[in-house]
Amino acid sequence: MRLVIFGASGQCGRILVPMAADAGHAVTAVVRDGTDYTPPTGVALLRGDPLDASFVAAAVAGQDAVASCLGLRRRRPANPWSALTSAPDFVSRSAACIVAAMQAAGVRRVCAISAAGVGDSAARMNWLMRFFVATSTVGAAYRDLAVMERVYAGSGLDWQAPRPTRLTDGPATGRVAEIDSFPLSAAIARADVAGYMLAQLERPRFERRTPTITGA
Repeated sequence: MRLVIFGASGQCGRILVPMAADAGHAVTAVVRDGTDYTPPTGVALLRGDPLDASFVAAAVAGQDAVASCLGLRRRRPANPWSALTSAPDFVSRSAACIVAAMQAAGVRRVCAISAAGVGDSAARMNWLMRFFVATSTVGAAYRDLAVMERVYAGSGLDWQAPRPTRLTDGPATGRVAEIDSFPLSAAIARADVAGYMLAQLERPRFERRTPTITGA
């Protein structure tokens, strides 16, 4: 599979890129201008703006599938109340560029990271996540992801937006469960999110559009 990965330098993207390459796929890693990132051997690298329609079109052309690990950036990533350094609609606007590029190039499959509690899963969030969404920049990210999901839903493409629960570091366990809630204890390693995305992209089609996923 020829796979282009947007957000390759992010916390999930950095895991997905070598994982896909090690699985034998032809990977193109896309990072934003000025990002400090060196791809693994054999992985093509493109630098540019995901909001630049012509750049995105060039990155998507000739691919079999697209993965997006794009997300909003904060000045201090570990602080949910830190100011955003990216536009609050960055992810949804980049999704619109990706959709247009895929439609023009005839590329049909895209998997993009969302989050548990986004969209119609909001009612199933635990109290702590409700607090973060209500009081911090997590709320801006969730609103942007909800619009992103609607962009893909209206695209006519074969799309999926996995909604991981609380993200953690550490090695992949290979144990991922699809659940219908977001309890306080739920968490999943970023490596398992990457593994789930790759496994879904390797299938002929997506069975679920917005599965909530957690560590099993």
